[in-house]
Amino acid sequence: MDNIEQSRKFAPEQRYFNISVLWIFYFRAVLRLLYRLRVPHEAVTLLAIAIGLLAAYLFYNGYLIAAAVALHFKDIFDACDGALARLTGRGHLIGRYLDSVGDFAVLTAVLAAITVRAAANGSDIYILWGILAWLSLFIQCSFFNYYQLAYAEQTGGKRLSSERDERSRNNIDALAGSAGRKFVLGILRILYIVIYSWQDSFVTSVDRRLRKRSGCRSDWDWYGDKALMTLQSPLCFGTHIFVIIILAVLGEPRYALPFIAVIMNIYLFWVLLFRMRRGARYAGDGDIAG
Repeated sequence: MDNIEQSRKFAPEQRYFNISVLWIFYFRAVLRLLYRLRVPHEAVTLLAIAIGLLAAYLFYNGYLIAAAVALHFKDIFDACDGALARLTGRGHLIGRYLDSVGDFAVLTAVLAAITVRAAANGSDIYILWGILAWLSLFIQCSFFNYYQLAYAEQTGGKRLSSERDERSRNNIDALAGSAGRKFVLGILRILYIVIYSWQDSFVTSVDRRLRKRSGCRSDWDWYGDKALMTLQSPLCFGTHIFVIIILAVLGEPRYALPFIAVIMNIYLFWVLLFRMRRGARYAGDGDIAG
């Protein structure tokens, strides 16, 4: 496939190393296969959601190896749908919302299944761990998404019409097309805003406070740092899924809950602190952009 580069979000000189891709290192081979079979990216998104919900069912019923395999393939197809949309040039906002709403449904179901199963085995403390892990997982990924979109804004990456704050979008009519698509888009947008708007507001508020405290005035210095994007990349859903898979294979998926709630939050705090200190260094150097 000579146009595989079209599937990437960033040009080579702007590309950062995404650590979470290590867990699904062969997904581009799957992408090539899907492209050659002319599978619509919407079908890949729906398949990822269906397999993810199957994984939740398998976790609930104690079929841990099968659940781990299903969750892995959910992650693979989830990585392929957006890349396939970019590769074919057929990306649209419905697919973007569907992917995000689907991720919420799947990961909520998976964490709920693991939590309920652990509590049923006499470990009531895991109800608390499950709630904390659920909140932590989505906040951590919201930080990653926020800074990735900000990075794309600085570097000109392919965003498929994504916005850092979807509540402020004013081009729905132009992007919807037909009345039927407008209806579907409206429903998905409402769901997206209900699910993610509070997270976006929280992340935006934290980002403003960190940047103000650092004294960094340059958008490029604050958002355009490839090294910072690499450090932030483990905060996306792929790493959480990988942790759940490994612990499921080891027979203890419940341990993923405190790992996400404690270890991953410590990592998030460290990355944000590192960003603030790096921003302060840029400010001390006179905010030299580029």
